[in-house]
Amino acid sequence: MLTLLTILLAPAQAQDAVSAPVAITVDAKTTEFIPLRSGNTLEFITPGPKKILVTSRRRMAGAAQRAKTAAIEARGDGNPIMTIKVPGTAIADGRIDDRLGGFPSRQDRSVITVPDGGQRLTLTAPPGGPDFFIRVTDKDKDDALILPVGAAAVAEATPQPKQQANEAPRSGESEPARKEKSQAKAAPAEKRPEGPTSLQPAAGVEMGFGIPARGTAMVFHIGAKGRYPVYKSLISAGGSIGWHQINVREDVDVVNPISGDLDYQADWSTSIVPIQARATVHVPYSVGSVVPIASAGLGMFILTRSDGGTSTTSVAVGPELAAGCEIDINAGLLQTTISWSEARAQLGNQGVDGAAVAETFAVTSFNIAYLYAF
Repeated sequence: MLTLLTILLAPAQAQDAVSAPVAITVDAKTTEFIPLRSGNTLEFITPGPKKILVTSRRRMAGAAQRAKTAAIEARGDGNPIMTIKVPGTAIADGRIDDRLGGFPSRQDRSVITVPDGGQRLTLTAPPGGPDFFIRVTDKDKDDALILPVGAAAVAEATPQPKQQANEAPRSGESEPARKEKSQAKAAPAEKRPEGPTSLQPAAGVEMGFGIPARGTAMVFHIGAKGRYPVYKSLISAGGSIGWHQINVREDVDVVNPISGDLDYQADWSTSIVPIQARATVHVPYSVGSVVPIASAGLGMFILTRSDGGTSTTSVAVGPELAAGCEIDINAGLLQTTISWSEARAQLGNQGVDGAAVAETFAVTSFNIAYLYAF
């Protein structure tokens, strides 16, 4: 009896594992994905050698939901290849066009190399986890969806509208022409490769360690920063305010035409409060949850020189450049950047001729920031 039930239920389980493609809309772009339910496996015929792109999303219940990454196990011909980690951040303006609805998560794009002789790729969603949406394509043909094994049977089992099935050829229109026209209507529109995931407003804190162009000690920086998207998911505008200090402790040989050679002991510190505005480009090619970024900005620097018992304050303006990456860590965003900033100001130092000279306050710094996305 148990064997008979297994035989009877096997086709139903296979039918349940493979469902028709579902349209998901993100940033006004609609793309088809194959549902991968919790505890199920999808199998794809991917004869090698070639590279395939696996794009994965998951269903989120709320527009502001954030959760830990969820895993999909990828196997090639039964052998483990990699664990795909799908982000748990919902896209508020996204839409899943099926009966359950909800919001799509940010995507993971993983490239898998199929060796010569490789035949099958299987993707498994562990039981007890979320439901996923999978899109498997050739790496160089992201608009051509590779359907899983059993997808054709699902399409044949889908009932067609009676009006379409019983529709008679129009007067003067041949049967082949009518079928071709019907297929053209049913064909999905051409899909464009999807860009970066939704860019969100964010704010947080930053710290860094740098090397000054004119100084004798490492510079420690701390500050607060924020950003707001201004153009789709590509460009954000932001600003920051911080504090760091440049110290100078050294002996300087000075040639005086009257007194001769003098040994001048330089011992001062300059506290700097940079107030900066910047534009950041979020590169539209991510590696999993890692998005490359680059920024340029302009800052106002409030400088206070302490030399012995005297203090001098000045204000200068200068540029800032930075490059690095942004990583979605579910609890927020982690940014790592290498930045360069410079300002020039006069704070009382004089040249050999006795005239006031401008000093440079340039710093090259490695920074780590935590941002909370709203």
